[in-house]
Amino acid sequence: MKLIQKIALLLFTGSTLIISCSSDDSTETDAVATDTTTLKTFKDVTFSLDQSESFDAALYFSTELGKSYKTKQIDAAILPKIDIAFYSANYSLNYFTSPNDADYGLKNATLSLFINTQKDLLTIDQFNKIEKGSEFDAIKIDADNDDSFPDSQMPNVVLFKNAAGKKGAIYIKSVHRVGYDPRIVVDIKIQK
Repeated sequence: MKLIQKIALLLFTGSTLIISCSSDDSTETDAVATDTTTLKTFKDVTFSLDQSESFDAALYFSTELGKSYKTKQIDAAILPKIDIAFYSANYSLNYFTSPNDADYGLKNATLSLFINTQKDLLTIDQFNKIEKGSEFDAIKIDADNDDSFPDSQMPNVVLFKNAAGKKGAIYIKSVHRVGYDPRIVVDIKIQK
């Protein structure tokens, strides 16, 4: 009986070692480490394609707070922290604009500059590879470009600089006009 227990113990110990050794190999990944001390990243942020904001998605975003806001949710404390606004009129007219835009912004909001139609300053592949806030330093964003982009030009990358001088990029991943909650879905990266 003792011999059977010893064999069982030996088999159990051997199988445990094999399993633990093989699981060590499967935990290795090739994940890229983002420098979270210099870069903020927001995934799957939605902006409404409906200007009445009667669905779930909103028109405004604060990179400081990391949250989207509908117009009616913005009070005096939140207003200075809003740095991205979005406007869409139809399939061919979409653009990001300063929160203080005279036509589609908020009274007394901050100024942000946007380059909605840039072709060679930052590609989607380059956006995906950004790991540090300093990677935005070489990109010049000194003037606002209110050009719009049609749905057919998505995916797309929009560049911006907020009132605090922080540069960032918005990767427009998809547009959803059919069905409930018409919206665009984006990822945002901005300097801390």
